[in-house]
Amino acid sequence: VAPTPAPVQPTSAPVAPTLAPIPAPTAAGWDTLYADDFELGQGNFTGTNKRFNVYSHDGGEWSLRLRKTSALKTVWFTGMNDYTMVSLTFWFHGTGMEVGDAFALRARFNGESTFTEVEEWQRGSDFDNNFEWYQKTVLMEVPAGKNKIQLQFKGKSDRWNDRIYIDTVLLQGKLPE
Repeated sequence: VAPTPAPVQPTSAPVAPTLAPIPAPTAAGWDTLYADDFELGQGNFTGTNKRFNVYSHDGGEWSLRLRKTSALKTVWFTGMNDYTMVSLTFWFHGTGMEVGDAFALRARFNGESTFTEVEEWQRGSDFDNNFEWYQKTVLMEVPAGKNKIQLQFKGKSDRWNDRIYIDTVLLQGKLPE
């Protein structure tokens, strides 16, 4: 039996390293403050007409939906002065989004009248309309003296067919060391 010949042109290595997904903080020192897959309702997200059974992550039937410039806002979470940092991990899926359309996570702490953008995700650079669910984890420091936080997902697109579905959210707080 003759040995298999070596390839004529070996496959080249990737030019840029592939980043590993950021896991949700699960080590000691992190408390779960809120977790929801929206199968039983909108949970701590306020408003009406926000929950749909069109797409869902991980075998479920329901998720929350952003459309065009709509917003998904939570109730106020209290007890933040016990934590130095909060982490929000969530899954999302985009449909109908054109390149450059985006959505953002915004937050505000007690005493603030407006939301501050924490992070933005754009179609074409951060995700595509490819029937794939993407997981994101966002870390936010809790400012000294603040004991409440309110979160908001905000659509930043221009057409009614631009949709982002949010599912399987996990909010955690990091205890001081």
